[in-house]
Parts: sequence; C-alpha cells; structure tokens
Amino acid sequence: MSITDQVSPPPPDPVKTDYWERRAFEKQLINVIPDLRAIARMMTRDGALADDLVQDTVIRALRAFRNFEPGSNMKAWAFRIMHNCHINLIRRRRLFPVGDLIDDWQQSSPAQEDRVELKEVLRAVDRLAPAHREVIMLVRAGGVSYNDAATIMSCKLGTVKSRLNRADAALREALGADYAASTAQRDRDTEQFALGDSAI
Repeated sequence: MSITDQVSPPPPDPVKTDYWERRAFEKQLINVIPDLRAIARMMTRDGALADDLVQDTVIRALRAFRNFEPGSNMKAWAFRIMHNCHINLIRRRRLFPVGDLIDDWQQSSPAQEDRVELKEVLRAVDRLAPAHREVIMLVRAGGVSYNDAATIMSCKLGTVKSRLNRADAALREALGADYAASTAQRDRDTEQFALGDSAI
C-alpha cells in the first residue's frame, strides 16, 4: 500500500471543538464569579449595584470568549472587563452610590472583636482615593499579582506598587499603630506573592 493510498483522518468537527472550548471557558468563568462579587461590592459600595456589575461583566465575558487565550489568567481577564464596566457605570451615573458595604460583607458571624475590626478596616478602605481603593481590592483582597493589576488598571507596574504603598500607608494611619504592627509581616508575605514572575 503506497502513501498516496492511505486515507488521512477526517478533520476535527469545528462545531464539536467550538462546543467544548466554550464549555471549558464557561467553567473557568464560573469559578471566578465569587472573586468578581467580592471586588464588585468594594467598588460600588452597594450590593444591588455590585450584582448588576458582575452580571454585566459575565455577559460581556461570554460575548468576548473568543478573545480569551486558553491557559491565560481568567481572573485577571475578568477583572479587566469588570474594571471597564465599572468605569462605564461611573460615567453613566456621575456619582458613587452609597450603600452599606459592612452588612454585605458580614455573611458569617465572627467574634465581636473581629466584627469591630472588620468595620474599622472597611470604613478606612472606603475613605481611600478611588485609585488606591482599587489597587487594595485587586492585590490584597483579590489576590491579583502586580503585573495583572497593572494590566487591569491600564497603568505601569511601578504605578501599581506606588499606589499600593500609598494606600497601605493611608490605611495604617487611619487604623493606628496597633494595626500597623500586626499587619507588617502579612504585608511582606503578600508583597512576595504579588510580585509573582516580576520578582524573577
């Protein structure tokens, strides 16, 4: 039997391939929805607006699923979409809606001391400048690396580090010396993690 007589396998069915790629994408997107919700609540400071922001983000992500590179960071990609949706929301409303963020974040029943500390931290975060609040939410609360935060916020890596340092300093000042001492080690650990591949 010659090489020309051999039958080549049929090409993969594009419909089936597309179906499985879409399913894999949707599964990854579903896995980051809790992170999107947490950050959206901090961004909007309103539970209902946060849900709308997450819904808008998911819809846009589903529409743009062909733009997502398989194997890349889904959380960073989805946060970038949410960041842009939030900017559009602010432009439409021209104000920051005020809501009770503290009630939204207390889904469990922590000890009284923890509850008081959480309220203090959330109030201090709420008083930060928008750019500083966003970088704190992404890096500290969202666990996003500095490089991904720079991509999401459309700024340079140095700008992210600078904003984070200023935000940390403002939080320490607002919360007092006891808080600053208790979080110093945690900040060093977070810095190592957040640097990710940029530390190499």
